[in-house]
Amino acid sequence: MQHPRPAPRVKQALEQISAWVLDQPVPLRLEGQCCDRLRPSQIQRELLQSLETSGLNLNDLVEWRWDVHQGHVKGWLWQDGALQRFRWWRQSGQLSLHEQLRCISTAPLHALR
Repeated sequence: MQHPRPAPRVKQALEQISAWVLDQPVPLRLEGQCCDRLRPSQIQRELLQSLETSGLNLNDLVEWRWDVHQGHVKGWLWQDGALQRFRWWRQSGQLSLHEQLRCISTAPLHALR
């Protein structure tokens, strides 16, 4: 059985539509807090539980991002005057911390005259 060929105008219209679709820019990959689906609540609950189990204060969490392709969370913690970068692997529960910046209080500055 032979399929009927589309009318010339329909064929031309279909070609124009496919050309238009292929010409559209690829949407940017959403990262960070750009989209709530990248920070699902179940992962947040598991992350907070893991931080608490590791002896960290939950208020120390500054920012985090779920990387669905790598299967881990990365973000920042503020603890005892230090800003720390962290990674937490959901599958294994492994947590790694890397100190990035330590803030030290010193005497206040005095204005010179």
